[in-house]
Amino acid sequence: MHIFQFDKQIVTLKYEGFEDEIDVDEICKIDYSNIYGEVVTCTALMNRIGIIRAEAESILKEKELLAKIEEARIKKSERRKAVSDSRKITEGGLEEMVMLDEGLQIMKKNVIKAQKDFSFIESLYWALSSKDKKLNNLIKEITPEEFEDRLIEGKVNGFIIKKFDKKYPV
Repeated sequence: MHIFQFDKQIVTLKYEGFEDEIDVDEICKIDYSNIYGEVVTCTALMNRIGIIRAEAESILKEKELLAKIEEARIKKSERRKAVSDSRKITEGGLEEMVMLDEGLQIMKKNVIKAQKDFSFIESLYWALSSKDKKLNNLIKEITPEEFEDRLIEGKVNGFIIKKFDKKYPV
């Protein structure tokens, strides 16, 4: 669940949890034996991956910010030490001290890993976007009855499709 505040209005978005394991090859391919199942689940799948993408991007931005803050803290500390020791420090020397700080090195490696994670999710998001466009081109105008008749029950893109008997006269 995510809560957003826009001016004076609060909006809450609810969504189901995610599977612990996602077979990327499976969700990126089009199952032609249940093309209608693909069509009805692709948008929801893209939404789920979009949520994961947003979370991965947020983690990346937070790690980048923390690394920048730590770098600024180190520079400030080293400049103060130089002033109190009455010595001059060059910009190159300062950059070298920053680069050799082991804590910052770990933080920068965490940024690199977060960027890699985000890139994986970003790639998956765009692959699913391509799949969605292809599905829209494969399925042209169809009546609801034809759609229901051709839809196959089962698990598609991580979603369970179940058809229910009509309880109303047509």
